[in-house]
Order: sequence, then structure tokens, then C-alpha cells
Amino acid sequence: MTIGDLFKTRQSIYYKKMSKYLKYVLNDHFVILLLFLGGATGLAYQNYLEAVEYNALVPRLLLLIVIGLTVFSGSIRTLVEPADAVFLLPKEKAFDKVMKKNLIYSLIFHSFYTLLIGVLAAPLLSAIGHMESNGFVFWLLTLVCWKVIHGIHAYYSLKQHRSERGRTIRLIIGSVSIVGIMVSLFISVITGFLISVVTLGLFFLFVFQYSQSDSWNWETLIETEQRRIQKIYSIINLFIETPYSKYKVKRLKFMDFLYTLPVLDRNTEMYFLSRMFVRNYNFSGLYLRLLLIGGVVIYFSENWIINSLISILFLYLIGFQLIPLRQTFKKTVYFNLYPNTDTDKIKTIQKLILLLLTGGSIIYSISSVNSGILAFMRLLLLNGIFSLFFTYIYMPRRLKK
Repeated sequence: MTIGDLFKTRQSIYYKKMSKYLKYVLNDHFVILLLFLGGATGLAYQNYLEAVEYNALVPRLLLLIVIGLTVFSGSIRTLVEPADAVFLLPKEKAFDKVMKKNLIYSLIFHSFYTLLIGVLAAPLLSAIGHMESNGFVFWLLTLVCWKVIHGIHAYYSLKQHRSERGRTIRLIIGSVSIVGIMVSLFISVITGFLISVVTLGLFFLFVFQYSQSDSWNWETLIETEQRRIQKIYSIINLFIETPYSKYKVKRLKFMDFLYTLPVLDRNTEMYFLSRMFVRNYNFSGLYLRLLLIGGVVIYFSENWIINSLISILFLYLIGFQLIPLRQTFKKTVYFNLYPNTDTDKIKTIQKLILLLLTGGSIIYSISSVNSGILAFMRLLLLNGIFSLFFTYIYMPRRLKK
């Protein structure tokens, strides 16, 4: 079997695994929620476009953050496994051909969602008077150029080279990218396009002149691929338990104040579960991201009905994706030794999720202050009712399945 055949087999196995788990992630309930959320977000975005001021500064700053995150995100899919550092080391030349195919695949995939973000951002740029219809193509090409630059940089950062040179290149590319995106958003789209094309040409020249002879850094290859796979499985593991996900413990010092709440120290189960939630970034990170995204969407919408739908949808997503907290009791040997009943454990999970939903209800309600104090009070009441319904009616039925 050649190296090409080996990676074709791995790719086939990889796609089969992803398709199998996606059937559980994209279930009927979640798809319906996404449709409602997409429709509500689209309507809120349309209302914002109608109300945004000409030459407004805030939309440009928001786009700078969104475009920056889009350009700088993503890695090269390699499908490398730990044993490859030993068995494929003598076959690096044949491995180069496989990696070039992986680079092309990754660039196409990353360029696709970058174009999607660019298309969604174009109406906002037109609404603030920054871009005419003839600048649309240049805007999209600019984003693709920056994404290709960062994709190629991610590819060659997997090779052996001096760490000082790698840090210098990363700093230069990052700085030039931010400046180029700022030029596109604040000065001229066409000027930003020219900067991106020149940067791409110079970067190609540098890469082909200095990095072609470098060998692969197998340790970096393996670590990068393992991180990429774990990110995917950490999301899937929120819907269904998989044998591939590893819990990531991350210090979140700014959340230490939660430990001072008396409700988190009343019994052994709550003490354990609350600290596990904070320290397990798969859960606490998800909670913080949903709070941030939902709060931002509600803040820019002044329609109370849309805010109510978005708020309830995000509260449902928070609650639904925290239900797997129950698995932590099953995996912890201490709770199999102590005489704790399943009823006590379920009540503890309910209390913690209700506490988290209450916090989300307050934050989403505060985000709707733009709609008036009456809308704030109504949304707070609605969120509270939904949190109680989810915790004490929907959740027990869900846990019995």
C-alpha cells in the first residue's frame, strides 16, 4: 500500500465517522431551532441595515472583529496519526504529495466559509456607504487572498525551521493582515484588495525561496491534528457521547466568584458538579460563547418578538447542550461508591442548569434594554417561565430517554 492509498483509506474512515455522528447532531429538533434562529437573525440584520447611520463607525469595528476571526481561524486537515512519526519518516518525499493535496482541500474549504462571511457583510458595507456594487468582487477577492495567505502560512508552519524565524513571520503576517483589513473597511476596498494581492505575491516568493527544503516537524504535525480532531469531537460530544473526545481542563480564574455562592456548596453532588462545569472548558466555554452570541444578536434588535424568539432559542440551546453533565456522574467512580440515588443526582443537575439558565435570562434581558424598560421586564418574565419549564418539565422527560 502506498502512502497515497493509506491516506485515502483514512479519509474514507474519517468521513464515515463524521457522517455517522452528524446524524445525531443535526437531529430534527436542532435543525428546526437553527431554521428559526437563522430566520430571526436575518430579520434582525435586515432591520439593523435599515436603521444604521451613513458612515457609521461601530459597524466597521464589528466587521473588523468578525473578519479578523474568520481569517485567522482554521487549520490544515492532515489526518496524521501519532505512529506516523516513526513509520512515515523515511517516506517524506511521498508524504509531501499527500500534504499538498491536504493544503488544496483546506484552502478550498476555508475560502468557502470566508466567502460566505464576506457575502453576508457586503450589505452592511453598502448600507454605511463604504462600498458600491462594483466593489463587491474586490471585497470577496480580498478576503480570499488573506485566507489563502494564512492557510499557506499554517501549512509551512508545520515544517522544521528556526523558532525565531517562525515567530517573526507570524508577527509580520498578522500585522499586515490586520492593517490590510482595516484599509478595506475604513479607507477603500480596492486599495485593500491591492495590498492583499501584493502581500500574497511577496509571501509566495518567500515561501518558494526559503521553505521548500525544510523537512516536516512531526511533533507539530501530530499535535495540530490532534487539537483539530478534539475540537470537532468536543462539539459532537455535547449531543452524543463519543469515545474520542477528551475533556479539556482550563483555568478560568475570572469565574472563581461562583464558588462563593451558597447554593453551590449545599451537598456533595452540587459541589462536585459546579466545579467540574467551571473547569471543563467544553461546558463552560460553550456556555460563555452562547451567552455572548445571543446577547450581541439581541442587543442589535429592537423588535421585542424577535428578541423573545432569539432569547428562548439560545436558552434552549444552553440547557439542551448541558444535559450531558449527567454523564460526569456515571464516569466518576466516587458516586458509584457513595449511597447517592439517581434522583439526588438528577435534582442536582436540574438546580445547576436552572441557575445557569437564570443567569442567561438576566443577561439576555439586559441586552434588550434598547427596546425599552417594558420590553426588558417582559423578556425577563418570559425567560424565567421558560427556564422553569425547561428544567422541571422538559428535562426530566429528556433524561428518561
